[in-house]
Amino acid sequence: MLPFFPMTPLLQEWNSYQRRTAARAVRWWEVKLRPPGAARLQLAPTPAETIYRLNKIRLLRYHNPQRDTSLSVPLLLVPSIINKYYIMDLQPGRSMVAYLLQHGFDVWMVDWGTPGPEDRFDTFDDYIAFYLRRLVGRVRRETGAGRISILGYCIGGLFTAIYTALYPDEIANLVNLAGPVDFAGDGLLCTWTRPEHFRAGAIVDAFGNMPGWLMNGAFDALIPGNQLRQANSLWDRLDGEERLRDYLGLRYWLQDEMDFPGETYRKYIRDLYQENLLVQGRLEIAGRTANLAAITCPILSITATNDHIAPAPQVVALSAAVSSADKQTLTVEGGHIGIVAGRDAREKLWPQLAAWLWPRSGEI
Repeated sequence: MLPFFPMTPLLQEWNSYQRRTAARAVRWWEVKLRPPGAARLQLAPTPAETIYRLNKIRLLRYHNPQRDTSLSVPLLLVPSIINKYYIMDLQPGRSMVAYLLQHGFDVWMVDWGTPGPEDRFDTFDDYIAFYLRRLVGRVRRETGAGRISILGYCIGGLFTAIYTALYPDEIANLVNLAGPVDFAGDGLLCTWTRPEHFRAGAIVDAFGNMPGWLMNGAFDALIPGNQLRQANSLWDRLDGEERLRDYLGLRYWLQDEMDFPGETYRKYIRDLYQENLLVQGRLEIAGRTANLAAITCPILSITATNDHIAPAPQVVALSAAVSSADKQTLTVEGGHIGIVAGRDAREKLWPQLAAWLWPRSGEI
């Protein structure tokens, strides 16, 4: 007969800890395998009206009962073409759009839609000189504004810089939010895409479009151990519903992937990452040269301290290339995505963005 050992308080606490950990692990797997859908996560919560459609593209205007009529210059937000637009309107309390509306701005947004196999022949030039040109024109027509403010995020920042160089008379203010312009740096993406060991054309020929899953794998690889870090972040947030909802909202957006239209990707890699034609003044768009020196409007370049996708030198190069007298650089603590929609964005980025735009959005 085995001797009886009474359960000591220490052993009781250990058993309790084991039970809590096991229950937490079950909960982790439940959330990981069956995350909530977009509706439960309250994604893209700010009411908006679709003003214009162009193929799959939508031009949104956000409802603003608090609009300040003294701000006569509308603001067009241009997201990246490889991620969904709602990163700038992610969730309640984490929406740059809602913040700008509360401060009186007339906010518009480009929703690029979701590219499919049929979009593989859309070119880089199409996005700038056809799609974006029509969208900017529609904002100007609907508002009666001769010029508008334009904010581009990530690849959207690159697009808007090129657009402003081609059509400087249409843009009152340009905000480049973490958009790479100079591709001569030593960032990992620049290193990985060097022509001697990266053939974008072969990927396009094989897949038609650059697959979203393949790009996401590359972005994950920029940060060693990123998958483990994300798993640990989920574990830490299981006890708080609000923190868990915020985490899952951002993860949903990251996994709501889009393909990069094939011919657009081909030129993007060749002419920018590999030949760096824009800062050299040699980038051709629809038969015209995009000369950054033609830009004279006020410029705000925004960089993140821990940006692995668009390191600061690639972004601030815009200020050195333009002819604007009014040009500023804002460095925000955080990463490429966190500065836009992270929990600290309300304190670190949005107020400074609004403060810069406000005095430049009146009569011009």
